[in-house]
Amino acid sequence: MRRRSALGLATFAAAALAGCSGLSAPPAHRYFVLEVAPTRLAPGSLRRDAMLLVAPSTASSFYDTQEIIYSRRSGERAYYQLSSWTEAPNRGLAPVLAARLALGGAFRGVAETGSGVRGQLLLRTHLTEIYHDAATQPGTARVTLGAELSDPAGRTLLAQRSFSASLPVPSYDAAGAVQGFGQALGTLLDDVAAWAAEAAAAPR
Repeated sequence: MRRRSALGLATFAAAALAGCSGLSAPPAHRYFVLEVAPTRLAPGSLRRDAMLLVAPSTASSFYDTQEIIYSRRSGERAYYQLSSWTEAPNRGLAPVLAARLALGGAFRGVAETGSGVRGQLLLRTHLTEIYHDAATQPGTARVTLGAELSDPAGRTLLAQRSFSASLPVPSYDAAGAVQGFGQALGTLLDDVAAWAAEAAAAPR
């Protein structure tokens, strides 16, 4: 009896292991790079003979994260499972915005803060919201960005404005949301660059 019991347990264990080996692997965690859409701005003429510094973009605490955010109901936010950014979206906006401003040619020069370049004007941006509005399929990429242009030496705020964009996403998932965010941010950063050029040239 003992021999039969031992043989039975061994057979059961082998069958269990064979069954487990046939199970599919769990889905892998995906990491997405934020690729901002190329600028649509055309090079223009000098609007302000000054060096403009672009500060790193900040973000509201809930959005300063590698998690990709969605909403299925008004007033609620949640994080996608198994899908994340390679870095928080606001972290890479400053160099993209600086490149757009430099291409526009409205300033004598454009550089990021921390580059060692001295500037007369400072542009700050703040990512207020970035989420996939998934209340209906396939949903909408919603992004809100605030901007401030100041004269640090004179401790003067020259202008400030809030920018928003809402664009349909191609698919009802994190990958679709990521594509929508890239398009929306491309539109917003173009708007910020054009606004900064106008605000800097405004008479005071």
